[in-house]
Formats: sequence, C-alpha cells, structure tokens
Amino acid sequence: MQQQPLQLPLQQPNLDPMAYAPIAKLDNFTDTTNSWYQSLVAKPQTFNEFKTEFLRYFSNNNSINYLINTFTTIKQEDTEAVTTYLGCFHRNLHQIQAIQADYFTVPQILNQFIRRLHSNILQQVCLMHPVDFSTAVTHARDFEAVELEANHVQAVNLVMNRSSDLDSKLKQFSNTINQKLEGYLADNHAIY
Repeated sequence: MQQQPLQLPLQQPNLDPMAYAPIAKLDNFTDTTNSWYQSLVAKPQTFNEFKTEFLRYFSNNNSINYLINTFTTIKQEDTEAVTTYLGCFHRNLHQIQAIQADYFTVPQILNQFIRRLHSNILQQVCLMHPVDFSTAVTHARDFEAVELEANHVQAVNLVMNRSSDLDSKLKQFSNTINQKLEGYLADNHAIY
C-alpha cells in the first residue's frame, strides 16, 4: 500500500516564513516521518501545532533510540585500537546518559564494552572475568599490547627467515659465479 504524501496545513497565521520555508519545500516525507504523520489521529491544523507534534515525537524519544541503536552496534574493528573503540564507546554512552542518566546499569555497560571487542581480545578479556569497567579496559589494552608485540616478533622472524633465505641464495649464486670464474680463468690461463 503506497502512503499518501504529507500535506502540511495550508493556513499559517502569524507564521514566520523563514521558519516554514525549509519544511514547505518538502513535497513528501519518507519512511519514518511519513509513517509518523500518517499515524496521527488528529492532524495538526497550523504550522505551530505541526511543529509541536513533530518535535514531541522526534526530539527526545527517537534521539535516544537512535543513540541506543548506535551504542549497541559500536564494535572494535579488526585494525582499530582499543583506545579508538573506547573513545567511540564513551562518546556515545555519555550522549545517552546526558538524556537519561540511568538508562544502562553498570553491568550492562561492562557487558556491552566486552562483547563488542575484537574477537581475539574479547576471548582473552572474558577469560579474566573482569568485575568492573576499568579492569576490563586495562585487560583489553594489555592483551592488545601483547598481540601487537607478538605480531612484531612474528614480522621480525619472517624478515629474518627471508634474510636467511636470501643469504643462502646469495652464497649459492656467489659459489656458482666463483666456479665459473675459476673455470674461465683456468681455460684462459691454459691459452697463455
């Protein structure tokens, strides 16, 4: 079923044209906004009524819903540092708490932080059974440092192995050149 376009109230007494102009330019509202408007039992008759209803619906309740949705989908990406993930996590949590301070309990915050860590770090942090947020962050940073160090050691070992392979190949090449040079010199010495 196709939704009807949003029809704004035509009678606009005492309306500041600058306030109405950005909304009046819209022929249709889509998705959530249009659904909201179509669901209104009593349609607003003036722009001020429309504005009041619009702000009532979209300002607090849906902004916190958006923030909560964002908060529950934040995760540490594969190459993202724990500190970067923590900054994003804190920023979003503080935005939610500014609207509704007690929305999440401390255990919920701790669980959300841990379960959205990168899988390698998540496993290690879970094994430590942190009881508070600070401990979980410390464990995550420690395991990240260990993982980075292990990756560094692995990279150095790889370079060293490749270096050994190159040394071996260089020695083979050098021996081959020396043998050919000795053969050349022996052949040329016999001529003189």
